[in-house]
Amino acid sequence: MIELRQLRTLLAIEDVKSFSQAASALGTVQSNVSAHLARLEDAVGAVLVDRRTGKLTQEGEAVAMRARRLLSELEAIDSDISALRNDVRGRVRVGMIGTVARWFVPILIEELAKRHPNVHLEITEGTNTALEARVHSNSFEFAIMTRPSNVEELVFRTLFEEPLVLITSKEDPLAQRSKVSVVDLDQVPLLLPPRGTQFRDQIELIATQAGITLVPRAEIDGIRLLASMAFDGFAPTIAPATSIPAFLNDRFGVVAIDGLPPRRVGIARRTKVQHSAAARAILNLIEEFFSGHDPRLERKLPPRIHSAH
Repeated sequence: MIELRQLRTLLAIEDVKSFSQAASALGTVQSNVSAHLARLEDAVGAVLVDRRTGKLTQEGEAVAMRARRLLSELEAIDSDISALRNDVRGRVRVGMIGTVARWFVPILIEELAKRHPNVHLEITEGTNTALEARVHSNSFEFAIMTRPSNVEELVFRTLFEEPLVLITSKEDPLAQRSKVSVVDLDQVPLLLPPRGTQFRDQIELIATQAGITLVPRAEIDGIRLLASMAFDGFAPTIAPATSIPAFLNDRFGVVAIDGLPPRRVGIARRTKVQHSAAARAILNLIEEFFSGHDPRLERKLPPRIHSAH
């Protein structure tokens, strides 16, 4: 018979890739982790974790995906029952790209505490690629990110758009201009996302249409890290306007780019999913922020974004 604690043990091992760290996360000892996993493997008749690496086997990944959905549904039951008593409560796991998390998480947590103090929000920052995978595996209820590549498994609703800008040093001649075109970036060494990422593919398509070549000084999967390296003077980069903290605006060249479409950010979630009452409360709150219907909420958002509603 499979027990819930066995499934929680497997998921803890998947998260931290270590029996000892899984024990710490679960508040138990390593011998209990080993025992629970062994019983689960006996129950399903397969090895679920590679003991040398701590990584899940193919069978382990299949069990873990089902386990996350099962445990999520059990938590949703508690949340839904509480909501019927006008007491929305429960835990909600959300993923968020770093450039949005930097300014949106404080706003969201502050408002959530006022409206639903018994809802516990867990936020994990990550790249678009990593977040998409974790929404699909049910690790997150949903994620705030750019449009996912797997549109058959996930649905996406745009929340806002923001312009892409060139971030460079004050000494760069391009920084002296109020605006540049894509053509001006021909052969300029840039910090760029890796090929195959949605952001890079979008930029490359525009560059090809303009007849220019983008030259990567380095390729990094993570826009927040790209912006940080540009701040340190490593090389210019193309990044969303909100990736620049307001207090740094006057220390760098921030130049508008003609010819690049804005970045669209929204909510990605699994198809045919029934969210818990707690998750619905957070989704509704996020929608309010970007609806433009509540000036009090809208004033908290950065000035460079434009609601898609």
